[in-house]
Amino acid sequence: MKNFKLALLSLPLLAFVACAEQPTQLNLVDNHSKKPNEPIGDTHTKPGRTPGGAVGGEKGTFDHQAGLGVDGVDEDPFVIAERREAEGTPETRARLHSCQKLQITTLRNILTGFGVNLDATGDPPAAGQLLAGGGTALGQSNYAARMGEDIVWTAAGAAKTFDIFVQAAPEIIAAMPNLPQCQIDGVGSPVFNEDGTCNEDAVSCLIGRPATADHLAICKDLIDSASDVEKGRNIAVAALLSAAHTCE
Repeated sequence: MKNFKLALLSLPLLAFVACAEQPTQLNLVDNHSKKPNEPIGDTHTKPGRTPGGAVGGEKGTFDHQAGLGVDGVDEDPFVIAERREAEGTPETRARLHSCQKLQITTLRNILTGFGVNLDATGDPPAAGQLLAGGGTALGQSNYAARMGEDIVWTAAGAAKTFDIFVQAAPEIIAAMPNLPQCQIDGVGSPVFNEDGTCNEDAVSCLIGRPATADHLAICKDLIDSASDVEKGRNIAVAALLSAAHTCE
């Protein structure tokens, strides 16, 4: 009974202590009494209570552009459609943007496989000389700086690759009929027919896929538009090889 009385006497004391620890006010912001355009709550300490406050300030978050065009301005959809049509189908655009640069070792193997002598020298420089001296443009590795070989095409790398193919073209044209990988039933085909047109089987071997009428037409047009036939043939071979190895 004595313990029961002590417990009853302690209840008011516990209630007093509990009440004393509670805050005297909740410091809530009365948002209902705000004017229509007045910020809600404390804009400095409670950014989440302001319209759009979650985006932060100029130094606190990235301000996305309003549109997808230049300087955030929406482009005319007809202009976008016209550009997409010029770029090609979605499959073609994806292939162009995802194409890996031709590695230098692979380029060397391609040239050797087509019968090019990479040890040859000359003036102007032969294909092997251009390849050996064009490492920077071709994105060669720099292990001293802990940099591997580039895997993305650059304008300089693509131009240097085309130059190498142009210098290698005469050897490729001469070697084509005797290349085992380009022969059918042991019989090879010249790159160009007697009438000056481009040979379908030879072009197929050059680009690594069945040649289409468009391939042959481009090949013939490059020859016809050149200053002389020999230069045109070299340019045609180089153009076909460059296009085949740059995903064009």
